[in-house]
Amino acid sequence: MVRFCPVCGKPDSGQEFIGELCLDCASGRLKPFPTIHILICQKCGEVIEKGNRRKNTTIDQETERLLKLKGTDPVFSPTHTSVEYDSDYGRVSQPITLLFEKRICTECSRSSSQYFEAIVQLRGEPAKVARMAEMMSKKLQERTFIPKMEELKEGVDIYCGSRNEAIATLNVFKLGFLRTEKLAGEKNGKRLYRTTLLVRL
Repeated sequence: MVRFCPVCGKPDSGQEFIGELCLDCASGRLKPFPTIHILICQKCGEVIEKGNRRKNTTIDQETERLLKLKGTDPVFSPTHTSVEYDSDYGRVSQPITLLFEKRICTECSRSSSQYFEAIVQLRGEPAKVARMAEMMSKKLQERTFIPKMEELKEGVDIYCGSRNEAIATLNVFKLGFLRTEKLAGEKNGKRLYRTTLLVRL
C-alpha cells in the first residue's frame, strides 16, 4: 500500500520516510539533538555526576534523561550514534553525538587510598565468624568497597568504605551490633568520625 506524506503529498515509492513524513519534511520539523556530555569513571566504568559520585544508571538511561526522551520508548544504536523513538510524526530515527569524559569516581578514589568510614568487628566462634565474614564481604562489595580485612585472634575486622552501607548490610543479615564513634579528624570545619560496629555471633 502506497503511503503519502501528509505535508507535501509525496508517495513513499522511491522516497525515504521518517515516521509518517518524507525525509525532506521530517528533517525540517525534527530539531537536531544537542551534543551530550557524559562522565564515566575510568576505573569502574560507571556513569558519574560532576561531584564524582556514581549515579547507578546506564549510559542509555543517562542519555535518555539528557535528551529528554522519557516516555518515547528510545532505542539507541550499539555505537550510540543514533536513537529511534516515538515522535509527533511517528517512529523516527535521528543521529546523536555523545562525548565521554573520563574521571575517577569518589568510590574508586577512596578505595585506592585505603579510605574507610566504618569497621565491622565480627566476634564469636571461629567457624561462624569465618562464614559470616565471607557472606558479609560479598554483600558489602555489591554496595560499597572494602579497603582491607583483618583476621585477628579474637575474630575478623572488615573495613568499609561507607558507614551507611555497613549498617544496612548488618540489617540485611539481621545482626545486632554495638556502635561506637571515634573522632578521626576535621574537614572544612566539620568533624569526621569513624564508626565501629561490634557484632557478637
